[in-house]
Amino acid sequence: MKILLIEDEPAIAKIVSSALRYERMSVDIARCGKAGLRLAVANKYDLIILDYRLPDKNGDEVCTQLRSANFDLPIIILSAIFDSENKVKMLDLGADDYITKPFELTELLARIRAALRKHKIEFGTILSYDDLRMDLKKHSVERQGNKIKLRDKEIRILEYMMRHAEQVLTREMILSYAWGPNTERFTNVVDVHVHHLRDKVDKPFGIPMIQTVNNVGYKLSK
Repeated sequence: MKILLIEDEPAIAKIVSSALRYERMSVDIARCGKAGLRLAVANKYDLIILDYRLPDKNGDEVCTQLRSANFDLPIIILSAIFDSENKVKMLDLGADDYITKPFELTELLARIRAALRKHKIEFGTILSYDDLRMDLKKHSVERQGNKIKLRDKEIRILEYMMRHAEQVLTREMILSYAWGPNTERFTNVVDVHVHHLRDKVDKPFGIPMIQTVNNVGYKLSK
């Protein structure tokens, strides 16, 4: 799943994006309405989380422009305005749901899953990249047709890399996805698990795919 989060409050954006990544979702963040619209046009998203009050445009303007441009994907509004008239207005403009701040992350995630189900979007169960294949249902990994036995965290890290192949992933992003958003950042646990992954996924096949990006993190690349 690929989510666009249009939110100008850094703290909320960080918490929500971390929770979404932990739930195996990819997240792009826009800090204003114009940036959000540009990203929506440039990329394919499965769902948009839209803050109502933004520095340049309000959520009603952004929502109207998206629906006018025939963007047929779920839109969930986040708003500090606890007002039934505003909620009705946004739903009439094309929003699928309206959540007031402050909110519980568990509720937001449940609303997202409900919206995705409504639009008949489901997670893919098979991931593949070059000669690497992962079956999420069976919790199995193969390379060149050979089965690779991985631990749970190794599978989760590799899954994240496969979903974002060719993209640089920071250690913090990997840590948040595999261990959760509240994990202690000052730890080498990511490096240790990536080292074990290389021993199992790269070394036996002679062609390394897990690349180190100096001072940043890692990426899966041919």
